[in-house]
Amino acid sequence: MSQDPLHLVCIEPSFPGRLGAVADWLVRKRGYHCRFCCTRTEPQEFWPESTGKGLEVILYNLGGVAREPSAAWTRTLERGLCYAYGCWEMLEARRLRPIDLVLGRSAGQGSTLFFPVFQSGIPVVNLFDYYLRPHANDLTDETGLEMPAEYFHWRRAANAMDLLDLENGVIPWTHTAWQRDLFPNEYRQDFMVHFDGVDAERFGRVGNETGDRVIQGRTIPAATRIVTFVARNLEQLRGFDRFMDLANRLARHRSDVVCVVVGDFQVQRGLDVKFYGQDYREHVFSRNPPHNPERFWFLGSASPAAVAEVLKASDLHVYPSRSYVVSRSLVEAMAGGCVILAADTVPVREFITPGQTGILVPFNDIDSWESQAREVLDHPHTYQELGLAAATKVRERFAQDVTMPDLAKAFDIIGNGAKG
Repeated sequence: MSQDPLHLVCIEPSFPGRLGAVADWLVRKRGYHCRFCCTRTEPQEFWPESTGKGLEVILYNLGGVAREPSAAWTRTLERGLCYAYGCWEMLEARRLRPIDLVLGRSAGQGSTLFFPVFQSGIPVVNLFDYYLRPHANDLTDETGLEMPAEYFHWRRAANAMDLLDLENGVIPWTHTAWQRDLFPNEYRQDFMVHFDGVDAERFGRVGNETGDRVIQGRTIPAATRIVTFVARNLEQLRGFDRFMDLANRLARHRSDVVCVVVGDFQVQRGLDVKFYGQDYREHVFSRNPPHNPERFWFLGSASPAAVAEVLKASDLHVYPSRSYVVSRSLVEAMAGGCVILAADTVPVREFITPGQTGILVPFNDIDSWESQAREVLDHPHTYQELGLAAATKVRERFAQDVTMPDLAKAFDIIGNGAKG
């Protein structure tokens, strides 16, 4: 039996964030009515199509420590509570109605925590990103010996807000089995594990791939080899330092290589305590400056359309991330049919099958990175099948139009069940 479209409230500190694409699809393809509550918005070039056409953006204010650009580890929980309280104040002032379902993002900033105080009985689905282990994953293997004891105190305490969310009746959702398995055993069976998908059509390659390519108005001859790196921010966690090691080796070996890099220069992830708020690119350059700077193109923060342009032009896409949540850019590169050279980590293996949809190498073996990259650039046609297989895998398993119908079905069941 068909149901009326749900009235959805999304709560995430930044719009569009990670939930924006989900809300956009639900509005455009399922007729949902969505109000997206946030504390800040990204530039409009990043906003989804349905903004103002069924997807309404509502800003709310923050107080206390939440206003600070960063906070000491002892105030991490307080910061999250400020986000939750600011959201509750906005809800009380606006008296939003009707609401069938709340979709929030925990990420250490529990904005949905006080929603039941505003209106009880409404189901809350929370997206959980990452559960910190004191001595495992991300940057701990490399920075642990340099960090004071307080750093590990912070890592033990940083999950407090996510645990509060889990203990207060939300329906937990995460994108991969690896992410789910980071959480304590007692919560794992409650998780929905479902990747939200990428817009495969935007990144799919069209037409003659052997001709000249264009990136931000610059024409690149067919004979040029384009090596790409894409991240939200150029940071240690995503392996920008390792990319520069590799890129310089390739630039010295071949005069036809152009390295195209997308990402904001300033580190904005609090997890990278050492370089937070700094220009990490500048730090890397001080130790390893670009060989022949004219063949290194740094595009800064780029719109989805610009990222698609870069990935469609790529001959080799490099993903040297430390062991951490797989970035959307990796799946977008797969959708774009890129030949991908990536660090061999457990989270990456949920998306890439070595030798079938990409090439995986140990993170610390720079000689293997170089030999594999040189082989791809020397014989590009030999490796095209990897890119084609990766694009096929995305179309079959990770494209929005494959993943979102099942996720929407789950949301429909949850939201309509609450209506009785």
